[in-house]
Amino acid sequence: MFYSHLMRGIGSCIAVVAGTLFAAPGASAVTFGADLNRPADNPYTCSDFLFGGGPTTCSAESINLTTGESGFPPAGDGVVTQVRVKVGPITGPMQIVVEEALRQDNPSDPGHPTYICCKAVAASQVFTPAADDTTPVNVNLDVRQDLTPNGAGVYVDQHLALSVLSPNVPIPASLDPNASVGLWFPAWQVGEERLGGSFGTSGGDILFNADWQPAGPGGGGGGGGAPGGGAGSALSLAEKTARVSANKALLELLCSLTTACEGTLALQNRQSARAPFAERAAKRATTYARASFEIPAGQTKTVKAKLKRAGKQLLKNRKQAKVWVNVELDGGGVVAPFKVKLKR
Repeated sequence: MFYSHLMRGIGSCIAVVAGTLFAAPGASAVTFGADLNRPADNPYTCSDFLFGGGPTTCSAESINLTTGESGFPPAGDGVVTQVRVKVGPITGPMQIVVEEALRQDNPSDPGHPTYICCKAVAASQVFTPAADDTTPVNVNLDVRQDLTPNGAGVYVDQHLALSVLSPNVPIPASLDPNASVGLWFPAWQVGEERLGGSFGTSGGDILFNADWQPAGPGGGGGGGGAPGGGAGSALSLAEKTARVSANKALLELLCSLTTACEGTLALQNRQSARAPFAERAAKRATTYARASFEIPAGQTKTVKAKLKRAGKQLLKNRKQAKVWVNVELDGGGVVAPFKVKLKR
């Protein structure tokens, strides 16, 4: 049953699935995830898994070892455009989260790559599914499944999990002894990184599936760069161009968290060295501007980043320039780097 057979975790199962994903299709949407014809018969809430109390919310993912159903999208760069969640008679607020793991081949033990999991890099809006029904939710989440490693030999694996944000709501799942489940307590917040902190159990398919579209030229999914900053990230650009006025870069930023986004940002010539999936740049980091910010949950705000001497020099003989935005959220969270065009 869903509440039994504690195991070390699902990292090794995820690594196998991630390493054998089918290739991305040419054009049309692909649906992946659980078979929603299954009954939503899991009675257990997030709180039921923590003896003696603790966090009352959680994020859940699963892999069915017989059918292959999982929250892993097709290989390549793409965008998840809709998710569908099936729940039983009790419902409450939920959210889809994009988890990111890093995988590296292990020549000394072929078929068993090194797998480091996970970090929350994006999330949908909070929604409440209809009771005893399957609810479609339109989203816009960039996802990435690397077919080839970066310069450091690392593959980026991004997959979906479902967060249950109420202590009295059962995790939407169908009891199945062939499914492996991973639970994270409390539910993910975008920017958090928790290495090896999942609770592994068996016996349930998490009841959601999703539509995936391949990313077009210049579209979502990260391409060769970092996937952060796109729709669904904790902090993203509402406008891709930042106007420069009075020696300040005016960035229109959207906070997608359910709490305020607070932290600092720097406009630089390279990705932050703290981004674990980024290829390390040989050139030294140059900071063009810096600013602190506080943006209310779900709102857009203009953040004014004052240009430093290097920033003024960058725009001295040109009207525009592309720079990296490196963000650190208060509390240690890091948003994956993204680019913005500065324009005078």
